[in-house]
Amino acid sequence: MEPASGAFHRVFIGQILLVVCCVVYLIWWSVSFRPGQEVNRVGGVRGILLLVTAASGLTGVYLSVMGMNALPSGKAKLSGPGICLAGILLYVVMLFVTSKFFQRPVTTELFLITGFLVLELTLVNALNASGLLTDGRFVALFAENLAAFAAGMVLYVLYYRVEPVRAFYLAMVPLAVDGISVLLLILLALV
Repeated sequence: MEPASGAFHRVFIGQILLVVCCVVYLIWWSVSFRPGQEVNRVGGVRGILLLVTAASGLTGVYLSVMGMNALPSGKAKLSGPGICLAGILLYVVMLFVTSKFFQRPVTTELFLITGFLVLELTLVNALNASGLLTDGRFVALFAENLAAFAAGMVLYVLYYRVEPVRAFYLAMVPLAVDGISVLLLILLALV
């Protein structure tokens, strides 16, 4: 079994990489989706930014999950598999609600918003169970992640309902909020 310090280090690096992912994604979005601009969104510098976004995001998730699974386990407040199952159900419900009731085209962002919530709630739960996160901070981070998800879903629905310039800026908010959410977790649990 991996020492707790190694698991903690993996989680820490994984979360830092998720912040990097959010920042680089914001940069990519800002240069690739500016209203009135028709460009190749994956060529040249844009392609490099997208590659860095994907690499940092996937590596961040991998390290976070591997580290989380190697943390010392205590009495968890919630079931990790239960959080994952609830996340899958939430994704299906939100897919149905946003597409049928709000006529919102389904895009990758719905998966990313829901997946990010599941990852961070599972991590907060594991950090609390391992004794690295107090009960008060567990509740605060759990609530903060739910609020970030709710904000992301509202903006996800609004994206196609507002003028292009406003949509361009509104689409950046969930990424910024998720990056801040990870920074809060780092500050409250990992530093």
